[in-house]
Amino acid sequence: MSGYFERQPPPKEIAERMRGFQSWIEVDLDAITHNLDQVKAATGREIIPCVKSNAYGHGIVPVVAHMARRGVKRVLVAKLWEAEQLRSAGLDVGIVNMDPLFAPQQFGYVVEQGITQTVYRRETAEQLSKVAEEQGKTAKVWVKVDTGLGRVGVRWGEAPELIEHIARLPYLKIGGVFSTLSEDGELDRLQVERLLEVEKQCHEKGISVGVKSAASSNAVFHEPHTYLDAVRPGLMLLGIYPEEADMNHGIQLKQSLCLKARVEHVKWVEAGESLTYSRRFTAPRRMRVGTVHIGYSDGFPRGLTQKGRVRVDGEIRDVLGTVSVNHFLVDLTGTGVEPGDVVEAVSREGENDVLSLSTLAGIMTYSLVNGLNMLTPRVYTEKGVPVALYAPKLRE
Repeated sequence: MSGYFERQPPPKEIAERMRGFQSWIEVDLDAITHNLDQVKAATGREIIPCVKSNAYGHGIVPVVAHMARRGVKRVLVAKLWEAEQLRSAGLDVGIVNMDPLFAPQQFGYVVEQGITQTVYRRETAEQLSKVAEEQGKTAKVWVKVDTGLGRVGVRWGEAPELIEHIARLPYLKIGGVFSTLSEDGELDRLQVERLLEVEKQCHEKGISVGVKSAASSNAVFHEPHTYLDAVRPGLMLLGIYPEEADMNHGIQLKQSLCLKARVEHVKWVEAGESLTYSRRFTAPRRMRVGTVHIGYSDGFPRGLTQKGRVRVDGEIRDVLGTVSVNHFLVDLTGTGVEPGDVVEAVSREGENDVLSLSTLAGIMTYSLVNGLNMLTPRVYTEKGVPVALYAPKLRE
């Protein structure tokens, strides 16, 4: 594909660098492979992964590089800088960009890099065609149709006219039409009907709209009639169920991510001592307490104050008191854990997996993973062996 993994440090070097990490995220690439296979078996359609928001906190470049090795031909991004990251890393995977373009250099970059641009306005299409002509190229576009969500896109009743106009532009090629569902069963069905009607009217005029797509993760779980030509799952490919109700629909996911951190400090506290801001925790007995050097700035939710659960030496332990910007406390009584030892703040399964902690914190699973700090080092494994690393440069 691009030699991305071949350019990574050897496993021993990655392991050595990890010794200096105060916290890090580990992503199991084998779990992503499993999830891709599950979705392919369930849908029988092309999978166009939505990898927006840094692949939902998992790290867009290594995740896409791995997906490309597993047969993914194109991905969907929400921001142009995400497409730029993929191209800067040497990945030649197809990219559908949903970000609007405003500056001339953005149009130029999209055409130059062979990025498929989402369009739903005449002005955007015309400017893209003009830039493509200047570069001597044909620009690829997907047309976003608003079939009822009311967010962005050309309204479904106006879509055939716009598509006809785009089809006449000499330096553009329509590769697909797509829409975003409302996740309301009745309206979703109507939205699909509207998208198919758009295709029908275009076909009658001799215009091919290319790939038709409507289904994201929610629809993959619940609405097979929305699959059309291609599905666009995101979070589920990373092994996370958006909601508990999604777990019993025949698609068995494996969470790929865990968040680890080292214990910074260990101390004994006496019965009656209060800890953390606002004296939120008072020790009911003599306790051994550890300070972990991550907090809500790292993506460990503030809502886990007084109720978080973390994994220590294979056991689930309570978070004590406040989750602050950079710290939380954990009960280490009865353990031999010392400073430098590792706890799993977010595990891949059990009482502190993403779904369980999100439920405890009163937030969506999307919110938890999207809140993971982009500067936290990320380590990628296959068969338990580290094969890739993203981390800010640390002092050697």
